[in-house]
Amino acid sequence: MNGEICEIIIKPKKEFKVPVEVDVIKPENFAGKSLNEILGLVVYEGNKERKLGELFEVVGEPVDDASKIRIIIEGSTRKLWSIGAEMTTGEIIVKGDVGHYLGMKMKGGSILVHGNVGSWIGAEMTNGTIEIHGNAGDYIGARFRGERPEFGMKGGKIVIHGNAGVEVGRGMIKGTIIIDGNCLEFLGANMKGGSILVKGNCTRRIGSGMTGGKIIVCGHVDSILPSFYIEDISKTAKVKGVVIEGPFYLFLGDYMASTKANGRLFISISNNPHLKKFLELIEGGE
Repeated sequence: MNGEICEIIIKPKKEFKVPVEVDVIKPENFAGKSLNEILGLVVYEGNKERKLGELFEVVGEPVDDASKIRIIIEGSTRKLWSIGAEMTTGEIIVKGDVGHYLGMKMKGGSILVHGNVGSWIGAEMTNGTIEIHGNAGDYIGARFRGERPEFGMKGGKIVIHGNAGVEVGRGMIKGTIIIDGNCLEFLGANMKGGSILVKGNCTRRIGSGMTGGKIIVCGHVDSILPSFYIEDISKTAKVKGVVIEGPFYLFLGDYMASTKANGRLFISISNNPHLKKFLELIEGGE
């Protein structure tokens, strides 16, 4: 097994009726343990303490090096919460739908989901990669309610190959979020840094309260907050060195959050004819 990837396959034994907290499912918790020790790890079915082996079938030969462990979860259940929470290394693959808090506070490694996911995916993560081949809920890469501003997403990358809900990237400080589909209100709210790319449409209040960072929307937007000022027309935008073809309106703000705000909104010109007044402003000032 030296140098090879060790696969550990996990399958639910039943359909769950209440949330099951499985934050123990991550490579570093399996590394160096026997299969019996893994089966004895504690999870919570609702408010009841269970052993992992009571609720799941687990097959595989664990190794000592967590970076060589690939955990594969088979079967859809939106009741599985907190998979890969605070993980630091290794790989998790989910073949089906899962619930909330996937990869929250993640510090490294990678998570790949072939299905839909719940809310708070990658919340407050600092490193690592999360990729979802499906739709996601609300608060993707967001700061938790009540946390101080320094607890926003500080690094890593989240890619959603579908749609997402409200407050994607709320309080984000650093890192990258890419949404291939559409998203809802308050995209990048209170953002301080990092980059968000939405290839589809977005609704209202984009960048509300942001003071830094970059948001790119390639599709239609309902409106632009009046606390953002039109700065220029940009032929392209960039995310991690990748050029996104425009042209785009470039707005700066949110000046309701700070007079020194430097948040940047890149909004597609061709998909937003209702914003032509801003084009007229730019052309009239030349």
